[in-house]
Amino acid sequence: MQPRSTSTLIAAVAWCLLPALAHAQGSRLPGAIEAGLILRHLDGVKRVLVVAAHPDDEDTALLTTLARGWGVEAAYFSFTRGEGGQNLIGTELGEGLGIIRSGELLAARTIDGAEQFFGRAFDFGYSKTADETFSKWPRERILSDLVWTIRRFRPHVLISMWSGTERDGHGHHQVSGLLTREAFDAAGDETRFPEQLAAGAAPWAPLKLYRRPLFELGATSIEIETGTLDPLFGLTHHQVAMDSRSQHRSQDFGTALPLGPRVTRLSLVSSRVGGSPTEPLFTGVDTTLATLAADLGESAGADVQADIRAYREAIGDAGGSLNAARPEAALPFLAEALRRLEPLRAAARAGGESELRRELDRRARLLMRAIAAVAGVRVELRARDDVLVPGQTVLVEARVRSGTDATVELDPPVIEVPVGWSVEGIGPDVETEPDDLGPFARFFRQEDTVFDPSARARLGPGEIGLWRYAVTVPERAPPVSPWFLENPRDGDLYDWPAAPELRALPFRPPPVHGRMAAVVSAAGERFDIEVEDPVRYRAVDGVTGESWRPLQVAPRISVAPMAPAMIWPVGRSAARDIAFRISSFARDATAGEIGLDLPPGWRVTPETTAFELAGEGAVRTVGFTVDPPAGAAEGEFFARPRIRIAGASVPATHTTMIDYPHLEPRLLSGGAAVRIVRFPVRVADRRIGYVMGSGDDGPEAIRQLGLDVELIEPADWEAERLDRFDTIVLGIRAYEVRDDLIAANAELLAWAERGGTVVVQYNRYEFNEGAYAPYPIAIGRPAPRVTEEDASVTLVDPRAPVLAEPNRLGPADFEGWVQERGLYFPDQWDERYQAPLEMADTGEPPNRGSLLAAPVGRGLYIHTSLSFFRQLRAGVPGAFRLWANLLSLDGNRWREIAAQ
Repeated sequence: MQPRSTSTLIAAVAWCLLPALAHAQGSRLPGAIEAGLILRHLDGVKRVLVVAAHPDDEDTALLTTLARGWGVEAAYFSFTRGEGGQNLIGTELGEGLGIIRSGELLAARTIDGAEQFFGRAFDFGYSKTADETFSKWPRERILSDLVWTIRRFRPHVLISMWSGTERDGHGHHQVSGLLTREAFDAAGDETRFPEQLAAGAAPWAPLKLYRRPLFELGATSIEIETGTLDPLFGLTHHQVAMDSRSQHRSQDFGTALPLGPRVTRLSLVSSRVGGSPTEPLFTGVDTTLATLAADLGESAGADVQADIRAYREAIGDAGGSLNAARPEAALPFLAEALRRLEPLRAAARAGGESELRRELDRRARLLMRAIAAVAGVRVELRARDDVLVPGQTVLVEARVRSGTDATVELDPPVIEVPVGWSVEGIGPDVETEPDDLGPFARFFRQEDTVFDPSARARLGPGEIGLWRYAVTVPERAPPVSPWFLENPRDGDLYDWPAAPELRALPFRPPPVHGRMAAVVSAAGERFDIEVEDPVRYRAVDGVTGESWRPLQVAPRISVAPMAPAMIWPVGRSAARDIAFRISSFARDATAGEIGLDLPPGWRVTPETTAFELAGEGAVRTVGFTVDPPAGAAEGEFFARPRIRIAGASVPATHTTMIDYPHLEPRLLSGGAAVRIVRFPVRVADRRIGYVMGSGDDGPEAIRQLGLDVELIEPADWEAERLDRFDTIVLGIRAYEVRDDLIAANAELLAWAERGGTVVVQYNRYEFNEGAYAPYPIAIGRPAPRVTEEDASVTLVDPRAPVLAEPNRLGPADFEGWVQERGLYFPDQWDERYQAPLEMADTGEPPNRGSLLAAPVGRGLYIHTSLSFFRQLRAGVPGAFRLWANLLSLDGNRWREIAAQ
């Protein structure tokens, strides 16, 4: 058997490890791979910013090739966080979905190696024109977001994913293309957005602007090969990119990792360095270290160009050594490279802030990372809890492992905390809780040397040192929300954070960091290195293993309304129950009382209720019975919980953890009030079955109408089970995510023929492929949709059964809708369907595909592409009245109304 080379072994390890990077953020690649990737970033200064509108618009193959393959500082700027889309993996929409998609972009960047930035634009949903988009996004303000990012990131090349023309389709795409062109010129103009200069940005003019020539096969372009096999990963860059792409799980973007050549095409739009449109990406972009350092002259105190030449030779030799039998052979060359940087860094510091100084400091940090990786020196900073509450003290540990053939001398690591927090070192003689190594801890007990946090320490080869600290959160520390949700939105624009350094970042940086300065002795060399990392919580699960979670500050308790929006039909006199789920984030017990504030004249029983929560994760459900005054009018009302703990009033907030396996968990906080909407609505007494699709609130909306609803699970398709129901509702995109539904579609239609009512909510193109309807229905390509939530609606046949009973609908029922009317409309259907509604966006021909209904045997089949999943969550009265009609109809009543 032939031995495998080191590079082959590295590739095998990388193949297994790479998909896990997005799931264990904060983990690192194996040392030789990490060092190899770092070395690619140490010869030349190249930065590229890719710009588009949404999460998923980015070209991950291009980003991977640039960042992982070419050693370019690459980044992706997204104007939005994708809040207006749908959610395949959960029920979050709006801001919650924005957190998920922001996290998915971060997970993708962990794999493809690029950075991530965001603008402030809120994704208000699909838009057909740039004019409509600009009516919601103030042009200058969202342009300023991109200009700010360019001035801070300082890219040499700007790449727009969109052309800024109608070819882009989505209005957000068109705006992205238009503003990228504007920002190319505006970012270098000090008269544009001068307030940014006062906030720490400086004018920066990118040298080249490219765009992706999508669907323009004849366009003049360059081709960037993205299917090249990378020896460090044992994968092509395109394969790495597809794993990055697969992190967009909320959008159903999981994909294979195909072999073979791939290219990304780019067309040159503008260049400040001249050149031909067919020349390579960086032609004319002179960003060598020698050019940056040319103005230092003799001030460096040595031959600048000689140092630079020696530096480059050392980097090249280090790269060659990583593929040798012992990657540690690269250490002398890394040491030489770091030494050659020092006189240059000193001279650059003397000259003040400059592009050269930033670049030299960046390279020094990267070299230190590479040295630590190759020498096997690892720093692990972890806390014993991830969700902290005000007043809590948490144990923080810093573990440092010396390499097998290295020694490390260091002062105690420094734990950096926000203002107001406190840090206290814990000596080796103080007992602490045992480390949580999972169910097999007794087999894997790790013997660390615990060091005094006030004394310098020395670690011999292969030793592990442990330092312990007590970190205390202030009693009045506010819960930490994503910075873009801390203030109310201004229309469809988030508010910038007060701290300029947070602008355009995905989230706030972790609150607690550790910093270590050490002297590493290895391979006959001594290195002075500095390492800084965030403190995280290491979770160990018996099924999924180890994962790392960020530290977050939560309120002591969360108060979650069981039904955040409640519809209360006018004329319903009986009192109703309002319940809240109180849960604890604190490790110790919490006792308090909860009451309910109501509008004048409303009554509540009991007035207050005491509660006690034993510790973290404890839950208590508390209910109130609420009576409105006699003759209460239609309108919107609020029931607001009030909380007292230890005799003091505390804010009642609903805080939830958005937590999916491929994302870092994030806390989302909001109000705990229950919104009560009173309007006239009637519904027949029907037994409802619901087939959950990709995530919506349909079952809760049915319960709000006073009906019982049961979920239909994969094992529930027997005729006897179905015959218990009067109406079966299919959730959104059900045929995309429910294989059992596809297999049982014939049974569903047979059940309808026996007298049941089937209500099908919107699906995508897979609905065409399966021919699931009893009579032909075809969704157009591209699918028609009505994106203007206030688009005019015509009741073509007001006497149609779905519009007549039990609620007589009229134009007023289509007022107050949110985001859109509907999506994925059929544009062809069998003549046996009734199509009683007509609607269209401004300037477009009328469309009647939003609601189709037809009798099937003794039953009914209804297909609707109206966006009920948005309207019902928002408590839109007219949508509820139409929803009640769809649930109430049966075949007999349909025929009676149709015969009138």
